[in-house]
Amino acid sequence: MKAEQDPPQELCLKLRAAADRLLAGTPLHSSGKLTILDLAEEAQVKRWLLTHKYPTMLMAKYQAEFKAARHKSEPVKKAEGESDKLREDLTRVRKEKRQLADLLGTYAVMIEQLARERAEAIAERDEALAARDAALGVTALNPPPQRTAPAGRAHRPLPRGRR
Repeated sequence: MKAEQDPPQELCLKLRAAADRLLAGTPLHSSGKLTILDLAEEAQVKRWLLTHKYPTMLMAKYQAEFKAARHKSEPVKKAEGESDKLREDLTRVRKEKRQLADLLGTYAVMIEQLARERAEAIAERDEALAARDAALGVTALNPPPQRTAPAGRAHRPLPRGRR
């Protein structure tokens, strides 16, 4: 068996760029898997260059690199698990927010409709009272304004000795 020759520099550059894209998760010409087949496809070179012509110098090198990239330490796995859980929580909370926003819109429409109906009922009552007063020939006194607590302040009673 012949000794393996050094691969051409152009091939090495293509493979390095392709491997970097695969490791970064940004493939241009392949499915993005960390395999020799996808590396050749990403570099747009024939697979046999890696598997037959330069198996020791290129294929073994990239197989080891891809194997190391697939192995993740426990802290990384734990962080990825927490990240996945947070993504699920975010998705759930966004769904709840959409549901609450829809419910809020429904309530706003209902409040507006009830306020309109109340205003119509008050107007009808006032018209009926005016018609009654006109039929009886009396003049209605203006009712005293309703007293309410100012907005934002609660009524506090006076201390016992100062009434």
